[in-house]
This record gives sequence, structure tokens and C-alpha cells, in this order.
Amino acid sequence: MTRQDISLNDRYDLTKSQVLLNGTQALVRLMFMKKGARCGSGAEHGGVPVSLDAIHREIELNGTAAARNIEAFEVERWAYLHPNAAAKAISPNVVEIPKTAEERIAFRAQDLREYQNAAYAKRYTDFVDQVEGDLRDAVAVGYHMLLSYKDEDEVARLLLNTRKQAEAAFKGDLKLTYHLAPPLLARRGPDGRPKKIAMPQITAKLFPLLARMKRMRGTGWDVFGRTVERRMERVLIVEYERDLAMVRDAVRPDTQEAAIALARLPLDIRGFGPVKMANAQKAAKRREELLAVIHTPHRIVAA
Repeated sequence: MTRQDISLNDRYDLTKSQVLLNGTQALVRLMFMKKGARCGSGAEHGGVPVSLDAIHREIELNGTAAARNIEAFEVERWAYLHPNAAAKAISPNVVEIPKTAEERIAFRAQDLREYQNAAYAKRYTDFVDQVEGDLRDAVAVGYHMLLSYKDEDEVARLLLNTRKQAEAAFKGDLKLTYHLAPPLLARRGPDGRPKKIAMPQITAKLFPLLARMKRMRGTGWDVFGRTVERRMERVLIVEYERDLAMVRDAVRPDTQEAAIALARLPLDIRGFGPVKMANAQKAAKRREELLAVIHTPHRIVAA
């Protein structure tokens, strides 16, 4: 990947707001930059009375990054001959990055609305709105992480969205193979983790049904919600709400850092299955340490 500090609308680095171009995008962009100067001459538009094979051989004889130079030559030639397709290839295809804290909170609320429903999103915003300052920013991130745990219903919904995007990007008969680790089918590897297996094509027929089952999430009808992992995820949400309700009213300048670390602690509980369970155990120990700091009586030093 190449980074450019110029204002282009190709792809952006989320942390540094820099443009990110992949190799093909960079080559096509370069072609457009040089198009005016080279118009009317050059092999890109057939102006050189030499065969393509001969040009390729000359590039190879040059001996310096021959494969890359041939690829660059072919991309530039293609882009000149098919300007509309080339323009489409470098057109913006990213979501505008939320910039302010309020935009980021609204973005996550919309994510939870799609994940579950409007009431679930309101639960998130109502809780975040009870906190102020830097702690509010930390809660906005940590609370969303807990609320949006990836169960089977959510995985199905995301895979459906991925298929829609692929169908929009590619023409013809699209065939996707899904590698999953179903709780009842996946075997465990030597490390104790479930091993993903290639699922039969008929599996995709179940995704719409599974995605609609999100309405049952957290209820007695949630067929996937009875596993140890799912029960743990729901307990973590309630525990987090209780902890932060206490912290937001008791935080002091000397405990601010610990409170923010507690609010962001869910970010450490990543992964699935045994990986997530192990991370949750580590986070539980860290939670006790942070709560101990927050509950330490404030000491006033005499002048």
C-alpha cells in the first residue's frame, strides 16, 4: 500500500486520515496524472508500432522489477483504453468517518438498531447520555462492544450483508464458501479451539431465518442463548451497567484514569469460544483491580 498526503477520495486511514491506495489504484491514478502529457503518443493507446510481446520482452531484458513494470504497463494501457471502467475503479467506495463524539455515538446507535431494534439502540444512548467528559467517550465504546456481541443470529446477518455486497461488485454466477465453526458440528483442535469447516452450499439458505431470529435474542426462545458463552455475555452487560452507574457519580480526579480504564475494559474481551472465555477471565481480574482503586478513600494531605 502507498500513502499519499494529498486530498483524494479513494480510501482513508481511519487513525491518521491519510489516503490509502492499493497498488492498482495507485497505478491507475498515476496514469490519469500523466495522461495529458502522454496523449497522442506511447504504447498506452497503440501509438507505438511494436507488438505487446516485444514490449514485454524489452521490459524483461531491462531486468529491473520486470514483473511489476509489466503489470504497471498493462494497467496503464487498460486504463487508457477503458477510461470509464478506470474511473469507476478509483471512485470512492468508503463510508464517511464519524468525526465528533456525537457522530460516533450516533453511528454506534445505528449499528445497534440494525443489530437488534430501535429500543436496543435507545438503551445504549440513554446510558451513554448519563456520563460526561472523557468517561463518556470511553463508555460509548465499551458499552457498544458488550451490547453487540456476535451470536449466531448476528453472524448470519453479517454474512447476508457480505453476499449482497459481493453480488453488487461481481457479475455472473456467484459462489461463496462459508467456513464456520457450528457449536454442535465443529471439532476442537489441539489448542482446544473449535476448528472451522467449509459448510455445504445449502447452509446459506438458513441465513435469512437465523438473521430474523434476532428478535428472540435474550428471551426464553433464544435457542443459541443458553450456552455458557451467551449467558456470560448477558451477565457482562448487566455487570457493566451496574459498575458504571456507580462510577459515574463517584469518580474523582485521582480515580479518573481507573474509571476510564474500567469503561474501556470490554475492548479486551475479544474473540469467540474458548478465546473469549479466557479473555473474559483476564478482564474480570483487571476489573477487580480497577474497582479497588476507584473505591480507595480519598486522602487529603494536610498543608
